Amino acid sequence: MIGTDALQGMVLELRDEMSQYRHQFGTRRNEFITEAMSCGMSEKEARSYAIQSIGPVVPVECMPTLAPGKTRPLSPLLAARYRYAGGWKDIGEHLLLPAEVLRIARTEQFRGWISDMRNYWVESAPYRFGDDRLSLLSVANEEAGHFSMLVWKEPGEEPEVWTYASQHEYRFSHLLHWFKWLNGRSEE
Repeated sequence: MIGTDALQGMVLELRDEMSQYRHQFGTRRNEFITEAMSCGMSEKEARSYAIQSIGPVVPVECMPTLAPGKTRPLSPLLAARYRYAGGWKDIGEHLLLPAEVLRIARTEQFRGWISDMRNYWVESAPYRFGDDRLSLLSVANEEAGHFSMLVWKEPGEEPEVWTYASQHEYRFSHLLHWFKWLNGRSEE
C-alpha cells in the first residue's frame, strides 16, 4: 500500500509526465513522419496520422471493467489522469474515456482477442485475471490487438498497466511508470 504523502507526490509527478508527453508531441510527430516516409508512406498521408487531439476534461467517477455492469472506483492516479484531459489521441495512442472502453469491450473482435489470450498466452492479464479485474486504458491498434490494460490486483491499490503490442507484453506497476515509458524513460 502506498502512503498518503508518497501518493500525493506521485500524483504531482504524473501531472508533470502527462504535460511532458503533451508538449513533446512536435518531436514525436516529426519522428513518426520521417519513419513513415522511410517505409513508403507519402508525406501527406503520414501527416494525416500524425495528429494530437486532447478533449476537454469530463467528470469520471469510476472505470468500467470488462465484466458487463461492473466498475472500479478511480484510484488517485487514474483520477489525476481524468482531471488532466478527456479523450486523448496522440499519433497512434488513444487514451480512452469510460464510454469508449465500454464500446470497444463489447465488440466481437475485442472479445475474441481476450478469449485468444486466455486460451493461448499463459501469464497474460486475461489469462491470469477475470474480467472484473481488467479494464482498457488505451488503444494503439484495435485490429492488431495493441492495447494497454488496467489490472486491479488488490482492492484499494493503484492498478497496474499492462501493454500488449506486436506479441510483446510490457508491465508497469502504475500509471506514472507507464507515462514515463511513453516519454522514453522506463523505470520497469
